[in-house]
Amino acid sequence: MATPPKPPRAAAIPAAALPADAAGDDADEPLDDDFHFVLGELLAAYKPVLAADLQRADSPDALIKDALANPPSCEDEFAQAMALFERFSSEEVAQRVLPAAVREQLGPLERWRWCLLHLRCCIVFGWLMCRGPRSFRGSSYYLWRYWRCVREVLGAPVANPPTAVERADFNHLVKALAEAYKPYLDDQLANVEFAQGLPEQVLSGQVDCFEDGDVNTQILERLLSTDTAAALMGRELIAKHRADPFYWFCRCWALCAIRFGCCLARARNLRDVFRCLRSYRACLRRCQHPLHCRLTAPTGCVRGETDILASRILEPVRGDAEGTGFGHYVIEVRSPGGSLLSGVVIYPSNLGLPDVAATQGNFSVAGGNLGWVDTRKCAVDAGIELLTSTTFTLTLRVFSSTGAELQPPCTGSFALSVNEVYIKRVSTPWSVDYPNPAEPLRAADSVAAALSTVGGGLHVRGAANVYGCTGEKIREYTIWAIPDPGFSEPQPAPFTSIVPGGSWRLVTHIEFNAMSIAQPSGPPINYTADQVRSSNVLDGNPLPSILTNVWGARSECICVHIDSTNFCNCWNVPSLEPAGFDSNSLPKQDPPNQLGGTGKFSFLLQVIDTAGNSYYDIQRAWIDNEPIQAAIVGIGNQAPCSDMYTQTHEGIFKTVDIRGYAWDQYIDRADLTAPTSNNFDSYQVHFSKQGAVSPQVMLINSTNTVPARALALPAESLATGTLTPWNLQVLDAASNPLGLPADQLLGPGEACVYVVILEAWDKTVVNEGSVHDSGWKLFPIKIINGPEPL
Repeated sequence: MATPPKPPRAAAIPAAALPADAAGDDADEPLDDDFHFVLGELLAAYKPVLAADLQRADSPDALIKDALANPPSCEDEFAQAMALFERFSSEEVAQRVLPAAVREQLGPLERWRWCLLHLRCCIVFGWLMCRGPRSFRGSSYYLWRYWRCVREVLGAPVANPPTAVERADFNHLVKALAEAYKPYLDDQLANVEFAQGLPEQVLSGQVDCFEDGDVNTQILERLLSTDTAAALMGRELIAKHRADPFYWFCRCWALCAIRFGCCLARARNLRDVFRCLRSYRACLRRCQHPLHCRLTAPTGCVRGETDILASRILEPVRGDAEGTGFGHYVIEVRSPGGSLLSGVVIYPSNLGLPDVAATQGNFSVAGGNLGWVDTRKCAVDAGIELLTSTTFTLTLRVFSSTGAELQPPCTGSFALSVNEVYIKRVSTPWSVDYPNPAEPLRAADSVAAALSTVGGGLHVRGAANVYGCTGEKIREYTIWAIPDPGFSEPQPAPFTSIVPGGSWRLVTHIEFNAMSIAQPSGPPINYTADQVRSSNVLDGNPLPSILTNVWGARSECICVHIDSTNFCNCWNVPSLEPAGFDSNSLPKQDPPNQLGGTGKFSFLLQVIDTAGNSYYDIQRAWIDNEPIQAAIVGIGNQAPCSDMYTQTHEGIFKTVDIRGYAWDQYIDRADLTAPTSNNFDSYQVHFSKQGAVSPQVMLINSTNTVPARALALPAESLATGTLTPWNLQVLDAASNPLGLPADQLLGPGEACVYVVILEAWDKTVVNEGSVHDSGWKLFPIKIINGPEPL
């Protein structure tokens, strides 16, 4: 029995540009005077090509000669296409191909000539793409020709060679083409792997010569979203016209033109050319549709992206908000408990970039980016509600230019994957804006606090916790210390894998596996991985959790009070136990000039969940394990333990220089910045008389190094300078100019040993509770209160 013919198919139309019920039969498209005129112009464009081929058909010899003299050429192919559609792309044809109602709404040609200019490029692009099967690589070539064509006709030709900005734009287009190709490739792979039902579909007539006829145009529609418009046409033009009320119609017209070119490329005869034109006109009529909304993303489990806007974790919202009379749109986000969240949506600018000042979407969007949801702010604002659910609701509300709202609005939902993965503290200093990979360490949890350096033993504190989406829990976490002299180590993108570098130093690695734990009595208890996790949650609440740990065990007890007696049952559970990291074990970054593990390092935290997803946080740290350099080398040219008189032989009290050095090595000798690379704090010089019980007497408390820091790259050495002058009259009991205690003074002719004490410090937090301290540097000297002999 013969298979009955399938009904004619209406030409497919841009799905992202039309409402769901807009599909129609092209047979309804009227064949009016405008249509006849446009068809005549299209046939006139074909006539020279057909005539030339007819002439070649009359002379095989001439055909052979012509073919051999003109081998296939990409330039000839493109030139032929541009010539074929030149006549059809006139302003008169463009206006008469539009339905009358559309022409009336668009208004004078001058308002939309910028759109008209690139339509021939669109037709040619569709024609070239559909002339034969195209691979992704081959399609990239025709995308390049299309991009150049559009830029040229719009008055912004691509430079030769392309500029860095132009290269970035084309790279963006090729990436978008790759994403547009993936659904097609996935579908083809599925058909190949599950081909059991295909023979019956062919035999029954369900698969015929029309199958997948619009595959190429579907790919191109996914490619040519509003998100790629700036890369295709240029930012200046998009910035100028994105707010035009017919901008959305121009995009739809471009898609119809591409479909038209594709249809003509597959036309077998002039009857097909007629059908293509009728479908083209119907497509344009369907472009003029009422307000329309659609939400396509986010859906399911979302995590947010950290590389869209600094200090924000953003999840793109995608879909449509466009149509005749479009005014603006608003995206609402409600918490799991139904509360409307404010300030969690960022809208795109006229270039499609995040505009943090925008309070609504002011530009029509078709199959593109409507904005971004700040997932971190969503989580913070939802607060305790996240303990019972992490599902948020989205509502897209579209308004006309008159203020009327499209009803019903579009709604969607997503589940927030709460990945608390961050480093908040290294040692005791804080990372205030910890989502920012470039955030430094500060002395307090305030942006006003001074920058800090750390050394010695330390803990890394923060959070390493994953929950929210079904089945996703922490599986393991690792911390590395990475030498980073330029503080340029990037934070890996979420969901990517990394290979540790050879210079990376492992700080901590913890896996949450099933464990068998010995008990106070009886056999060991076997704990599942979930039980291990539940007993060791690193959520940074209320204080940042210690992440530098090793596995151990702790005791937990339940006690029951019966008849004045406590009965306790205790058992051991797996427990993360703090294990500090010795930063002095890190490699020296300037070995000839450093004594300890000193330099710029980045601490990288990686958390992997049970689904294999990886999350990261990176924290920069100035590590200082250099000892303070301090010593007294002489007082008034006297050696230690020598005799020194308070007066000249003329009986005048002397002022002597206490000489020595007090300084701290730079962390980075090419960086003189304080208080990081240059973190010297201060030094003090005291003296005390032997046997005195009163406190030491301070001579100086200075924040300057001795010798003074060089203004250029220093060549540190043990050079000396004056720590402080010392007026020896202060020791004279008779005058006592400073009013010192008597046990620190000398009477006339009296002699005693004094100890001069130097101590210096830097600002580095060492071992989480101290700083680098030179300790007391002593210089004993016998002082005689009288004139020195001649």
